[in-house]
Amino acid sequence: MRTRINAILSDYDGTLAPTDTIRSNTDLIPEQLAGALWEVSQRIPVCIISSKDYHFIHRRAKFARVLSCIMGIETIALRIYKNASNEIEEGSDNSDNLGSIKKRYLLPNSQKILQANSSSLSKLAENIELEFKANVIVERKFTIDRQFLAGITIDYRHLKDWKLYKNQLEPGLKEMIQKYRSFPSVSTTDLYVLTYRSHPFLDIYALYCDKGMAFDLVVSDILNIKNSELSRGGILYLGDSENDNPAFRKASVSVGVISDKRLTPMLDCQYLIEFNNLPYFLEHLVKNEFICSEDLFDKNK
Repeated sequence: MRTRINAILSDYDGTLAPTDTIRSNTDLIPEQLAGALWEVSQRIPVCIISSKDYHFIHRRAKFARVLSCIMGIETIALRIYKNASNEIEEGSDNSDNLGSIKKRYLLPNSQKILQANSSSLSKLAENIELEFKANVIVERKFTIDRQFLAGITIDYRHLKDWKLYKNQLEPGLKEMIQKYRSFPSVSTTDLYVLTYRSHPFLDIYALYCDKGMAFDLVVSDILNIKNSELSRGGILYLGDSENDNPAFRKASVSVGVISDKRLTPMLDCQYLIEFNNLPYFLEHLVKNEFICSEDLFDKNK
């Protein structure tokens, strides 16, 4: 296999930053990996497709040309940063980090659903916090204008024994969510619940979303890479969990990243790579003029 890579699309949490660092003071991309991503971004587009919102991702991934946030519910096309010192090619970056934005996209027909479900999602988040207290952290994910709460993550990665919580308490959490979804006060448009085989969290979104939909928007509408161009080159996708599978299936080269031995996700990808080897893989890809071949993975096993 030899594939010319035209762009790299990547998850963030667990892929570019290890799963167990996101709730800590070390939640940034490690320095060597960040350097490799900056180098790649000067040659080809690097885009993030994440369950995180813009407010979380932007300062952590300024090498990215596109941030598809909250599982693609909201996608932001950005002006390109020249380097890590935050200088951009045009415009200015104000205190709210909004000066670098070129265009904002929402999933088609999502505005009314967000309006209907945002308050319901907020009430559910409050109820979960009251019921489960210190056992979980509820992360709220807002659209860039903070008008809508579009998703929440119920996170317990801070607990020592993830597996015990998943087996004993997560079923009760799912039951509570299911009961809440049947309340008359909740919109008739179902909230979308996304669970994982072994990751220490679950996600709830205001509407159905997946990273395959985000992939299509980023590649076709923002990067303007058409099917005819894909036949002459490819998109490399990096991810670490089941929510990356819809994007893995669309990518020319799909690479699962292993950042924590406690995780056993079912990944629909072509290759697996250890997190610590990811910087070297990207460095070799640059040296290889973005021709991706089997031997690049052999070097980084």
